[in-house]
Amino acid sequence: MEKLGQPNIRTEKSYDGELMRIGTENEQIILEWLKIRGNSIIDFREFRLAQRIDVDFGIETIDGNIVLAEIKSDKYISESGNFLFECNRINHFAIDHWFYLGWGWRSPAQQLIIRNPKSKETFIFNFNLLRKFIGQWVSIAGKNLRYCIVETDKQKTTFNYLIPMNNLKNLYRKYLI
Repeated sequence: MEKLGQPNIRTEKSYDGELMRIGTENEQIILEWLKIRGNSIIDFREFRLAQRIDVDFGIETIDGNIVLAEIKSDKYISESGNFLFECNRINHFAIDHWFYLGWGWRSPAQQLIIRNPKSKETFIFNFNLLRKFIGQWVSIAGKNLRYCIVETDKQKTTFNYLIPMNNLKNLYRKYLI
């Protein structure tokens, strides 16, 4: 907590600058990869509602259905060996909207695609199977659950679970993109 007389060291907004640039580049790389594989894509990134509910793309399947996908960049997923699952956020100043679920729980996407921009390792998860596993993992880990708290910006703090990737190996397909 900020002490009186000391400046707040949080960044103005975590979605600006270098992190945003890397995330946008990663999304574009995945979009191009999906297109090369012959997928028809609906790009939702410019639609405010899609941003709010955490959906980046619609991927048309061979039978004409649309699979919603959320894309994330994680430069630590390979180095740390941990998957970061956003559980919830606290909005410090929004009256009547203090607490809300993180993208891990609230996104309606059916696929979660995470790419490490350094190693180019890309992990594709079935989001529903992943959520089921996370719920069971929290139950098993109990008080030994590892977490990471991120001071997202001046207004928000984000709470994340850290899940060892070796426990998730049956839940994803891995590609180098």
